[in-house]
Amino acid sequence: MVTDGALLAGIFTERDITKHVVQSPETWDAPVDRFMTAQPTVIGHHASAIEALRTMNARRFRNLPVTGADGDLLGSINHYELIRLAASFLGSQSKLGPELSPEHNLHFVDLTGLPARDPLLVRPDDSLATAIAAMLTAETGLVSVVSERGAVIGELTEHDVFLKVACRVDDLGAEAVGDWMTTEIAAATPGASISEALRVMADLGHRYLVLISETGRALGVVTFREITEYFEIVCAA
Repeated sequence: MVTDGALLAGIFTERDITKHVVQSPETWDAPVDRFMTAQPTVIGHHASAIEALRTMNARRFRNLPVTGADGDLLGSINHYELIRLAASFLGSQSKLGPELSPEHNLHFVDLTGLPARDPLLVRPDDSLATAIAAMLTAETGLVSVVSERGAVIGELTEHDVFLKVACRVDDLGAEAVGDWMTTEIAAATPGASISEALRVMADLGHRYLVLISETGRALGVVTFREITEYFEIVCAA
């Protein structure tokens, strides 16, 4: 969040960093308002979590500033927090009988019914420049790193780029993605339930889940947004 006193001036996201900053060392000392989104969509502090989720899904946002009645910035809510909230909620629902709650059905619905994106694959010896360019071309925040045999051995996300690469590595072409990837992967087989998927994502703090075969090959990628869109349908039924 970018502030002007107590007021929100704009937002500067991981996508902004990946798109505008990480590949251009000459921008590292530039003012943040050069790349931020001004006058972003906000939500009031009395709104419910499901209202925030619906707004984020409808607008394709991952972060949403929270403001008070006077417009002062009070905080923000993001997909990572909503993942933990959804996983905790489904955990509490498991104590109820399936006839008592439509949400309880998410313990029995597997991931095969959700729309999955094709996985974006790179090798560990590919450069960071190659991986980040692939992310931007595909407009996704995740590349899976695979071995010679095709098994997933790691991943690089926009969050990794933000935490470890941006404003630190000035020659992306000289660095192998295998040296910067995350080896803790949020992954599940297509037969895993939605509640299991959310628990894995919450435990690791990931908003992407890689669908893998029994041999560890990437079959697809499901995001928190796809899960929550299905979740909304179930809750409205």
